[in-house]
Amino acid sequence: MHLKLEDILAQESMYRRHFMNTLPGPRGVHLVGTKSHRGVENIGVFSSFVHISASSPPLLGFIMRPLTVPRDTYHNIKANKWFTINTLHPNFLDQAHQTSANYPHGASEFAATGLTPEYSEVCAAPYVAESKVRIGLTFEEEHKISGIETYFIVGRVREIFLPDEAVAPTGHVDHELLQTMSVAGLDNYHAVGKGKRMPYARP
Repeated sequence: MHLKLEDILAQESMYRRHFMNTLPGPRGVHLVGTKSHRGVENIGVFSSFVHISASSPPLLGFIMRPLTVPRDTYHNIKANKWFTINTLHPNFLDQAHQTSANYPHGASEFAATGLTPEYSEVCAAPYVAESKVRIGLTFEEEHKISGIETYFIVGRVREIFLPDEAVAPTGHVDHELLQTMSVAGLDNYHAVGKGKRMPYARP
């Protein structure tokens, strides 16, 4: 198959959406927890997180779709400055995926899906208690991607919770052990398989 731009644009919109979303392959998928200024707990599924910086300070970022409709996650982050990242696992995958449903503005996806909000002494946003890796962050900055009204949100890592046995002496996190899920597109979930760690590449 050889597709040029005009071939891609000629496809039916739903086909094109599935094709372009799954084309890059499986990627990390997470639940983002936030809280509105009125105290409503929000949770949503995102698959665009990337590592930005590991040092001073540690930063992670993700893509926020256009604000042409209400985006509770975005507005909650801007209002309260705190949000959480929570990994997905097979034992609550159905509930996690259900958070992508179009619930009414201001409704709590925690209540709608039966997921459990959990708080720490540090983070003002709710964690997902069922998740094995939970990261608390504060809003650092945003970058507007011109032309498509999409935003890249950057957060500063403030605290992390994960099982001791999942972290190797080298610092590597074992996502096979954790049974962390990944996703290709918007609905095609994958279990993390057996990995192969390679040596540091040198010329």
